[in-house]
Amino acid sequence: MLSDNKAKLVKKCYLVPKIARYSLLSLFPTGAAAILLVMIDNIALGSNGLGNLQLIAISSIMIAEGILTIACGLSAKATLRSERWRAIERETHGGPVCPDSASGLNVFALMDLLGSSAAAIAHKQGIALPRQGRAAAAVFLAPILLLVLAFTPRFIDSAAQASSAQNSAAQTLSAFQDALKSGVSYVMADDPLERRQDSGYQVSGNVTDQDGDIVASISIETDSQGAVDGVVYTASVDIERTAQENLTFADENIDRLYELIADVDAPQVAAGLFNKPQLPAEFRESFLAGDYYTPLDVDLDNTGDLRAWATFSTDSRDEFDEYSSPRISIFLQANR
Repeated sequence: MLSDNKAKLVKKCYLVPKIARYSLLSLFPTGAAAILLVMIDNIALGSNGLGNLQLIAISSIMIAEGILTIACGLSAKATLRSERWRAIERETHGGPVCPDSASGLNVFALMDLLGSSAAAIAHKQGIALPRQGRAAAAVFLAPILLLVLAFTPRFIDSAAQASSAQNSAAQTLSAFQDALKSGVSYVMADDPLERRQDSGYQVSGNVTDQDGDIVASISIETDSQGAVDGVVYTASVDIERTAQENLTFADENIDRLYELIADVDAPQVAAGLFNKPQLPAEFRESFLAGDYYTPLDVDLDNTGDLRAWATFSTDSRDEFDEYSSPRISIFLQANR
C-alpha cells in the first residue's frame, strides 16, 4: 500500500496530461469569449476599440494557457525520469514499467504515458482517482471568468458613457423638434432613449401645400453624441413655373427653414453647419440656362472640416413622369 504522499503524486500524475490538453483546448473558448466580450462592449454598449486592461488580460490569460500546457509536458518528462516515480512503479509492479519511457517521445506522448501509468498504479493500489470533470471545468471556466472580471469595469464605464450620449442626443433632437414645430407641417425624429444608434440620429421637418404634397423640407443629422454633423435643405421644383420662379421659391423656403433652427443652441461637429445657406451664383446661372431634365451639382465649400454643395435632382426627359420629384437642395456636411 502506497503512502499518502505517494498516493497524492499518483493522483497528480493522472491529472497532469488531462490538464495539459484541457489548457490547450481552452484557448479556443477563451478566444471566443474575448471576441464576444469585445463585441458586447463595441456593439451593444457603443464603445470603441479595446481598453489596455482588457488587452493585457486577454493576452496574459491566453499566454498562461499555453505556458500551462508546456509546464505540464515538462513536469511529465521530469516525473517519468525521477527516482521517486520509479520507486512507486517498483513498489506497485515490482520494477519500472518502461525504463526508457522518457526518451524518444514527444511531449504529448510523454504525458499520455504518465497518465496511463498513474491510472494503472491507482487501479492496482486501490487509489480513488480524481474526477476529470472538475479539472476540466476549472481549466475551461477560470480564464473566461477572469476575462469577465477584467471587462466588467469597462462595461460599467461604457454603459455610463452610452447613457450620457443618449441623453445628450435626446436633448439636441428635442430642441430641434420644438424649433421646427412652429414652421413646418410635421416633424419626424429618432428617439435616442428608445433605440441607441452608433451611426447617429436624425430629425426632419416637411412643409406641405394645400394638397398635402411636400414642397420643402429640412433634415438635421447628429452623431451618436448628439452633435450636429449634417444639415440638408430641400425645395421642390415645379416644371410649370419658370426657372426664376423656382429659384425664388427655393430661396424663400430655405431661408424660412433656416430661420427656424438658427437660434437652436446645439453642439456641432464642424463650424459652419448653422451658417445661412445660399445658392451660389454658378448654380443659379446653370439652373437658369439649363432645363428641368439635367441634374446639377455645384460645390459651395470643401475646405477644412466642412463640405457644402448645392444640387438640382431630376429625371431625364425620357424618364420624367408624374412620379418624378425634381428638387433643389443644399447640403452642409462635416468632413470625416
